[in-house]
Amino acid sequence: MSFVFCEGIRWSVFGKLVKSISMDEESALKFESLVINYRDRRLFSLGRGGIVRAVNGVSMSLNRGTIMGIVGESGSGKSSLLKALCKFIPVKSGHIFIEGIDVTKLSERKFFPYRRKIQMIPQDFCDIFNPKMTIKEILLEPLKIHFPCLSSKEKETRILELLESVELGGDLVGRFPSQLSGGQRQRISIARALAVNPQILICDEIVSACDLHTQKQILLLLQKLNQTKNLTMLFVSHNIAVVAYLCHNIIVMRQGRFLELCSSENLGISNNGYMQTLIDAVPCLKMAKK
Repeated sequence: MSFVFCEGIRWSVFGKLVKSISMDEESALKFESLVINYRDRRLFSLGRGGIVRAVNGVSMSLNRGTIMGIVGESGSGKSSLLKALCKFIPVKSGHIFIEGIDVTKLSERKFFPYRRKIQMIPQDFCDIFNPKMTIKEILLEPLKIHFPCLSSKEKETRILELLESVELGGDLVGRFPSQLSGGQRQRISIARALAVNPQILICDEIVSACDLHTQKQILLLLQKLNQTKNLTMLFVSHNIAVVAYLCHNIIVMRQGRFLELCSSENLGISNNGYMQTLIDAVPCLKMAKK
């Protein structure tokens, strides 16, 4: 059986984690043999049982401070995996470890302290905010929930620090989301995720709705946050060029399984036909390979 090696992770060609070379204490996020099902009512009407397997036995160990990319077509199970890691949806089987602790079956109350450690930045950044809330109120909300003992002055200082961390000015605190550009709203969604001082950021197609210039600025910001805050990131996209620009390593996902793991430097060296199709779909990568 052949294997793919990349920076301390050993995989079989079928996407099964054979052995993690890195020590557990270095692992910020780890999951083993995750299976995620969901019910499709359309299939019930067709008499097919209505159960769809979105994620089929995937495993991974992600070290602190690294950026892992997952790329695949729509319906490959990427978003379902991310939601399960944040415990927004249940898993059928398998285990999720955050900093070595198995959080898979923890109740919401017991998981609450770990929710600060892992935060998701969603794809639909234009619709996630309450349009009647100001930017200050949006950033204040997670502080009230997770740090209720902070004084009003400390919360205001924290809000200004968050805006500065995503390269926005404090003059935006009184504005509403509708008064901001798409790029500014995306930065606010990043700032909101950073409000609780997470160790892990889960990024779900967060630049797919941005123009090319804004995409680059957001990716540069994420690189800066990774370097200055030692944040661990799991970055998902259907665009392999975006993933290659930001991530240290890339996983190819299809039909709920991990097909291959490679480094961004060795992106063009692959015997996997599906990965080659993804590369050929991006003109700049295809030309660079030639």
